[in-house]
Amino acid sequence: MKMASRGTIVYVVLIGFLLVWAYVVQNDTRRVDGTSMLPTLEGGDLVIIQSVPIADVHLNDVIVYNGLCSVGGESVVHRVVAVTTGGLITKGDNNPGSDQALNIASGPITQQCLEGKVVFVVPYLELLAYYVDAYHLPWWFNYFPSMLIVLIILASFLLQDEGEDAEGEKQGAEPAPAQ
Repeated sequence: MKMASRGTIVYVVLIGFLLVWAYVVQNDTRRVDGTSMLPTLEGGDLVIIQSVPIADVHLNDVIVYNGLCSVGGESVVHRVVAVTTGGLITKGDNNPGSDQALNIASGPITQQCLEGKVVFVVPYLELLAYYVDAYHLPWWFNYFPSMLIVLIILASFLLQDEGEDAEGEKQGAEPAPAQ
């Protein structure tokens, strides 16, 4: 029985890590839509959020709050511009006033509305999903980059194994006798 090569083990571990990472991160990410956070965030950026108690949110942190405090009923990604006893006052970087003054939020953001604090931004990662929604493209277009990456990994894996087999055949041949 042929032992798995070191490269094969690395690929399997890498794919396993990516799958676990995608599952964990999927629950704590949001896609940025619109222009209210320009120039800090653009439509299509993926923000990774961390659940935190409201006491750990400070002035100038970018947070995500849910539909309980959002007038539109959707999650909103905006910056904290004031911390009051009633909750957090937020504002999009590109907006002229606070969310509360512009009727984006129904009131100060409370703990029950706080989904989390933005801890990392991956620029343009969700842009493809944005265009799929905007242009009513088939849902599987969202997965095209992932499928492409998996195909590249599989092709690399198969080509590496073929190269190792060819080397093994060369090494197995007996050397010509010396004269």
